Amino acid sequence: MNIFSSHLSFERLVDLVEGRLSPVEHDQALGHVSTCARCAAEKTWLEQVIGLMRSDTSEDAPPAVITRARRLFQSRAAPIPTGRRRISALLQFDSLQRPLALGIRSDQPAARQLLLKAENFDLDLRITPIRSAWQVSGQILGLETSGQVELQSETATVQAELNDLGEFTLPPVPAGGYNFLLRLADLDVDLPPLYIGI
Repeated sequence: MNIFSSHLSFERLVDLVEGRLSPVEHDQALGHVSTCARCAAEKTWLEQVIGLMRSDTSEDAPPAVITRARRLFQSRAAPIPTGRRRISALLQFDSLQRPLALGIRSDQPAARQLLLKAENFDLDLRITPIRSAWQVSGQILGLETSGQVELQSETATVQAELNDLGEFTLPPVPAGGYNFLLRLADLDVDLPPLYIGI
């Protein structure tokens, strides 16, 4: 029995049930169990579990079956690497969320700027009204790479390539909710959902 606890440790109870204690330790442990309901209940439970384990007559699966099962679970646990990573960009600034200046009417459609950060580069995104549609353009800052941007809604998808300066301009789209994806050489960057003109 542990001097810091008023109960027998699990290991001590197992040793008692398995008969691995010296005669003196055995008598001390039984004396404690006879006065402690918690330890008596644990001892009874251990006796049942160990009894079941000793009386178990089931047969082991054949080695070939065990090997096949291990292979099945290993293939699920370790997916094949694709060489591409996927990360999410974090919104740093949205001009739509700043208060309007005095004299500006709130019902006039206005250009919108968003700044997003993803790992070691930034994305400057501009949304500009063009007649009854909206044009999305922008630039990748702090990263020299080629890639593609994609704007998806439930009904349409538009794409554009990055130029040498990391700039892009997408074809005009109607107002609505969109998913924006930036595809770089070995990296896909998701932006938060983009609501345009609504």
